[in-house]
Amino acid sequence: MRHYFAGSSELMIFAMQELARRIDARVRTHARVLLDPEPAPGADRREQTVRLLAETLPLDADRREESALWLSFVTAARIRPELRTRAVELQAGLDALVRRVLIETERSGALTPGLDLDLELETRRLSALLDGLTLQAVQHPDLVGPDELRAVLRRHLDTLAGS
Repeated sequence: MRHYFAGSSELMIFAMQELARRIDARVRTHARVLLDPEPAPGADRREQTVRLLAETLPLDADRREESALWLSFVTAARIRPELRTRAVELQAGLDALVRRVLIETERSGALTPGLDLDLELETRRLSALLDGLTLQAVQHPDLVGPDELRAVLRRHLDTLAGS
């Protein structure tokens, strides 16, 4: 590895870029469906939203490893300035995804009519929920499984829809 990377920071940044690329590829598949201005007849926008956002959660062994790597990187970035910029960029990317999903959810009429959505607050709330679910599922995979992660995410979206 020393032939390819100048040091551990460069290796970590490469690993995080690869992780972001993998997640982005999965998310883009769902985003194309969710953000289609003319959805397929009978499309369940709420379930499409759950599937898209769930791609950021540790629902299986591969995504659990990705989530553990993400948490390690974010923790290291707190004390290693050379990693901090990339960690901030990756978080901003997740926040932008969440914001776009919320905008689309509101636009599609999936929210309670007349609900005055505070986009910045709801973006932060949903991002924090995804972060918290990820942390709990990585720390306690036997206690917080994929079905529970999806159920919590659905319940949160239901609160936005007034269900």
